[in-house]
Amino acid sequence: MRETHKGRSKQPKEVTVQAFWPNRLAPETKESLYAGLEEFVNLGDSDQDLSTFAAKCPTFWPFDTQDTKAGLLRWITAARPVLLVFRDYLRKVWISDSEAHENGYLSVLLGLDVRFADEPEIQFWSSQRQPLHEAWAQLRKVHPEISIGIRPVVDPVWGLASFSYGPVNDFQKAVYQLFLENWRAKVCSRCSQYFIAQKAAQIYCSTKCSGGVKRARSLEWWKLKGAARRMAAQRASRRKKK
Repeated sequence: MRETHKGRSKQPKEVTVQAFWPNRLAPETKESLYAGLEEFVNLGDSDQDLSTFAAKCPTFWPFDTQDTKAGLLRWITAARPVLLVFRDYLRKVWISDSEAHENGYLSVLLGLDVRFADEPEIQFWSSQRQPLHEAWAQLRKVHPEISIGIRPVVDPVWGLASFSYGPVNDFQKAVYQLFLENWRAKVCSRCSQYFIAQKAAQIYCSTKCSGGVKRARSLEWWKLKGAARRMAAQRASRRKKK
């Protein structure tokens, strides 16, 4: 029989899955992570785009790629297809696409599901994440001994009924922070660029885009009504002079 307090039964505490690490981030650290994530999600397809991004955000390689002979493998041309799949997965998560939820893209981005590397021969996962498996297979042709080394750690926190998440790189830190503040993930209504919003109501990525919309609206208004009003004012002025 359950213990009661003031006539009410005491319900057992529900277990929740909440990680608390990113909540302790300093504002400048969070801003830096979000800036890198914006660069990543808007990354282009070319080798030059990869080189430029690598120079600008060197800590945003999404997972710990290692080869028994070559050592750490990051920002190499052979790995670009894998990186672009991660970019595409992030874009799907960013816009809350049902495909991202059904295929567990967020778990891949957070480094919690690496079966594409550990069990590349499993056809079930290949059918769900075919682009990722094909990109990884292509990378393995160049580096047959490649694997994923250090991985994030998820630990239960006794007494809090929650879990802590320990990312291993800035990419995972940034993705998890956005997971906690998913309302910030927006696509610009004018230029279609992915961006991190500062306010929930924000729909443009920059003042350039918002200003451009205002100018376009003003020009449209002038075409519809402004010219007619100006002509009417000119006619009124001429009548007064007569």
